[in-house]
Amino acid sequence: MRSREKTLNLIILSVMLAALTGKLAMGNDSTSRLESLVHGLPETIEEWHKSPDFSVYDADNLYIYINGGAELYISYKFINLISQPYVNLEDDEIKIDIFDMGSPYNAYGIFSHSRETIDDFVGSNIESEYAGGLLTFWKGRYYVSILAYPETESRKLTVQKLARNIAEQIQEESVKPPLVALLPEENLQPHSVRYFRHYTWMNMYHFFSNKNLLNIDHQTEVVMAKYTVDTGKPAVLIVLDYLDEATAVAAQDTFKRNFMAGVQDEYTHDADQLWTACVRDKDLLVIVADAPSLETAQRLVQGVK
Repeated sequence: MRSREKTLNLIILSVMLAALTGKLAMGNDSTSRLESLVHGLPETIEEWHKSPDFSVYDADNLYIYINGGAELYISYKFINLISQPYVNLEDDEIKIDIFDMGSPYNAYGIFSHSRETIDDFVGSNIESEYAGGLLTFWKGRYYVSILAYPETESRKLTVQKLARNIAEQIQEESVKPPLVALLPEENLQPHSVRYFRHYTWMNMYHFFSNKNLLNIDHQTEVVMAKYTVDTGKPAVLIVLDYLDEATAVAAQDTFKRNFMAGVQDEYTHDADQLWTACVRDKDLLVIVADAPSLETAQRLVQGVK
């Protein structure tokens, strides 16, 4: 009996060590990739010089660098961050942060989280947002932030050159999550698309409840977007892809009970005559909020590909 227990303990220990070794190897590989990107940057650019002091963070210590915001990146399965400053003779700083998000889906998700516009500042085939000295963009598995504040025209051009250097080094394809392609294109506000796997981010975009009533977990993919309608206030479309049909059924029942007064129909309206929809197709759940008419709600649901 003791021999069997000893063997079992050895097996468990071996599995744990293998998992830990795999995690460390993944982290080391990520760090090497990030350091390679930084090493590929010029030592000097205009009056700016690359600082020898760069920092690397992972999920265990990211909070030290991003106090109060680390949870956002961790929820997108963030792996590592490298922070590389450039300085000039006046001790001003351009700060480059490159996040290895593990996959293009996660990189797209973190970029989509708070953007207000989409531009081609980095390149025609790269989604980016530049405003007031801050540039963010994503390519492949990487999410990049470059801050040069206060903004000047010279600093803006330097930020652009640095960003294009980084983008040219990244050879991975920038593949969006397939769920995003389900969104109907008519009247879509492109900058409003959000992709995530944590219920908290839904409430930041369109508040439903502080509780996770839709049973969103790390295995649930969610995409949200706003649509221009005649009344001015945009309608919101949400598509949730669950791991299995049973979870989707439970989420639909909970949503109807809490936000549609328990009605059996898939469409209903509130006292302000704004329509809500909750339609399920197998493990896919489609929700519409703030639609000005039944026809608008139906058109959005039916437009999901």
